[in-house]
Amino acid sequence: MKKLISKLIVCTLIVSLFAQPVTVFAWNQTGHQVIAAIAWDNLTETAKMNIMKIMQEAPDDSDLLSFFDPDNPNAEKSYFMGASYWPDVVRDRDVRARWEKYHKGPWHYVGTYWKETENGPVDTDGFVDKEHVIERIEHFRQTLIDPDVSDSDKAVQVAWILHLIGDIHMPLHNTSRVTDETPDGDRGGNSFSLGDGWPWNLHAFWDGIIDVVSPKTDEEDAHDYYLRHAQKIMSKYPKSEFGALISLQDAVIWNKEGKEITKNKVYPNTLKQGEKPSEVYTETSHEIAMKRMALSGYRMAEFLNQIFG
Repeated sequence: MKKLISKLIVCTLIVSLFAQPVTVFAWNQTGHQVIAAIAWDNLTETAKMNIMKIMQEAPDDSDLLSFFDPDNPNAEKSYFMGASYWPDVVRDRDVRARWEKYHKGPWHYVGTYWKETENGPVDTDGFVDKEHVIERIEHFRQTLIDPDVSDSDKAVQVAWILHLIGDIHMPLHNTSRVTDETPDGDRGGNSFSLGDGWPWNLHAFWDGIIDVVSPKTDEEDAHDYYLRHAQKIMSKYPKSEFGALISLQDAVIWNKEGKEITKNKVYPNTLKQGEKPSEVYTETSHEIAMKRMALSGYRMAEFLNQIFG
C-alpha cells in the first residue's frame, strides 16, 4: 500500500476546501459527500473491501489519498466520501500539473437544450461534447471490469463514478434552458441570476440546497454534518420508496429523469431573475433535491455492487 499522507496534510486540505466558495459546477461538497455516505451504507462488505483495495492505489499526483486519514476510526467511509468531491478539487488551477492531467470539465454534465413554448417545454438542438456525464458513466462501467486497466487508473475512475452519478441526478446538469436572453442556453442555470447575495445564481442555489435550508452549525463537525443529512434523507426516502428504479442502471434514463424535472419544476413563473427564491420554491426544491440524492446514492451503490460486490 502506498505511503499515506500525514494527518496534518489531511486537515490542511479539509480546511482549504471549506475556505473555497461553493462550486457552481456540481452538487457542492455537502451534496456529494451526503450522496456518497448513502451509497457506502448500501454497499456489500465485499464491494467495500474491493473498492478500498483499489483506491489505496491512487496515483500520488492525483492527491486522492489526501482524503485518507489512518487515525480516523471510520477512515474508509470518510475516504470514500471525500473522493466523491475530488473531481471538483482538481479544478483548482493553482496545482497546475494536477489540473491539466485530471480536470475534465465537460464530464460533469451533458449539453442538451430546451425552451418554453405556448404548448409547453420542447427540446432544441445544441452543442454536445464528445465526452459527457452519460458517456463517461457508461465508459467507466466497462473499464472498471477490464483486467487490463491498472488499479491506479481504476482508483481515479472510482472517484469519478462517485462524483458523476451524483452529478447526473442534479437536474441542472441534465439540460440548459434557451431563451431570447440566452440563445445558446443558460449553462444549466449559471446564467440565471438570483441577485447579489449567496447563492448568486440558480445553479449554485441547487448545488448547495442543503446548506441553504439547513446550514452547518458552528459546533458541528463537517463529517458529522454530512452523515446527519445522509441519515435524514435515507429515513425520509428509504430504498423501498424507489423499488425497481434503483436497479434501473441506465445513465441515459437517469439524465432524462433530471431533464424532465428541470423543464417542469425548476423554472416556475414565480421564479424571477435577480430575485431571491420564495420560501415555497426553496422548500419544493429541497424536497426534490433530497429525493434525487437518495436515489443517486442507492443507484451508486447498486452500480458499484454489480462491479465490486
